[in-house]
Amino acid sequence: MGWPSHCDLSNENAQYDYCANGPAAIVFSVLFGLAWIAHTAQAFQYHKRFCWVIILGTLWECLGLVMRTVSTINQTESTTASAGQLLVLLAPLWINAYVYMIFGRMVYYYLPEKEVMGIKAEKLSMIFIWLDVSSFFIQATGGIMDSDWSNQMDIIGLHVYTGGIALQQFFILCFCYLLFVFHRRMRQGGGDFGRGRQWHTLVIAMYATLGCITVRIIYRLVEYADTNTAGTSPLTTNEAPFYCLECLPMLTAMVIWNVYHPGRFLQGEDSDFPKKAKISRKERRRMKKEGKELKEQNRLSSASTSEYQLTKSADEDHGLEEGIDNSYRGAGGRYEGYRV
Repeated sequence: MGWPSHCDLSNENAQYDYCANGPAAIVFSVLFGLAWIAHTAQAFQYHKRFCWVIILGTLWECLGLVMRTVSTINQTESTTASAGQLLVLLAPLWINAYVYMIFGRMVYYYLPEKEVMGIKAEKLSMIFIWLDVSSFFIQATGGIMDSDWSNQMDIIGLHVYTGGIALQQFFILCFCYLLFVFHRRMRQGGGDFGRGRQWHTLVIAMYATLGCITVRIIYRLVEYADTNTAGTSPLTTNEAPFYCLECLPMLTAMVIWNVYHPGRFLQGEDSDFPKKAKISRKERRRMKKEGKELKEQNRLSSASTSEYQLTKSADEDHGLEEGIDNSYRGAGGRYEGYRV
């Protein structure tokens, strides 16, 4: 019994430019689902909290393909195709952010100075994560605008989305330069090799992951760059490019980190950024109250000191006046005696 699919490309409500293959969507849904389960288990196994990023990325890919599977049953009705497409378009940004997080922790772990090109490890991760977030919002805006609102809105959405992935690729190139600097520094013996030489494995895994993401970005740039041919190019009218140039590279990137999980190599002291002490609301109120009391004590102490200085100054002035008066009287008495 075949897959129960209804496809009519002549229908104006057709969700795809081809008859989408349901079984292919099921296969990739299962594969992404297995990667998601593995990443979730490894996060608990190695106690790496920052792995929630790749867990979310694999989950989005899995859900996107599940929604695509549902949409292939009746491809002339607007069901889950647009939502699934949006998840698939945005999921790679989570994998991108995961690489940035790993790199920052590698710099903190392996380099004694804990910085690259004068940028501290913690700031390094934060900078590129926020750049990734900016690209995420641009792509999300373009993806939402391209969700079958109108032809004009679709064209604008494609332009916005294309700009977002081009920006993402620019950030990747900037990051690759820093990764190369770190790689060269480690090869020159500038790292802490007492913690092992697994840094090289992680660096190669990052190059491979960014290569997979770049393949996927180039595919989307070529597909959407010219909005006049976006719906008629072979990349759009055939389903194979979607699985070969979108799903397969991203699945490879996710499986790479299943095999070479950072928790295997970054262990012990300095394997993660130091935790910031959390202050409860009660403790914060107590500290605020103590600060006010200390400020009041300083104010009273300052006022008391000023009053003491004024009193002391007045006493000194009074004593000086008495001394001058006594001296004058003594001198006056001697003068009178001389006259007599």
